[in-house]
Amino acid sequence: MTTQHVCQVLGSALLLSLACAAMAQSDGSVDAKSSTNATDSTFMQHAAADGLAEVQLGQMALEKSSDAQVKQLAQGIVDDHTKANDQLKALAQSKQVTLPTAPTSDALKESKDLQAKNGDAFDQAWLKDMVKDHQAAVKMFTQESKQAKDPDVHQFAQTTLPTLNTHLQMATKLAAIPDARDKAMDQTTKSMAGNPMGSMPTTAAPTATPPASDAPSPAIKH
Repeated sequence: MTTQHVCQVLGSALLLSLACAAMAQSDGSVDAKSSTNATDSTFMQHAAADGLAEVQLGQMALEKSSDAQVKQLAQGIVDDHTKANDQLKALAQSKQVTLPTAPTSDALKESKDLQAKNGDAFDQAWLKDMVKDHQAAVKMFTQESKQAKDPDVHQFAQTTLPTLNTHLQMATKLAAIPDARDKAMDQTTKSMAGNPMGSMPTTAAPTATPPASDAPSPAIKH
């Protein structure tokens, strides 16, 4: 075998060795990514997008609302979801799951619609969106806390769920206040419609008492 042939054989062996090493590395990365199943990965991605949207909407309420209770809820949403987002980001990195860096297109549309409102109209619309969004989040986290295969994902869903329930309860309570006021106004309007003149109910005039007679009473015979 000539020197040239020996070099060719060695070169081929080297290329084969490098190819095998690359394949081994590739297989290793696939195994690492597959440690979290598709359902858990999808949950993390959806939770991340929703969390980003809640922080954005909370910050909007802090800027636009003048209602103290709405601002208190908004601050809690910003703080709690920011914390949960950071925890989820660290969890996803450890599982090699890529998370979205922005809310979904539907959430962005919701944000745009709210941005166009002001005053009480904004507060009512924002609260209704918070109720709707947190109802969906509670449902998703409840389901994941029951079916998650990855123990770390399961723990994240389970520990975050009570906070989401608290947000939902507060938003539902605040959203019901304007509705209760509107119902009371409707009832008042109906009552006034039954009394077109808006007059106070009349009371019957007192019956006149006949004047006492000045004539002497008849004598009583014994």
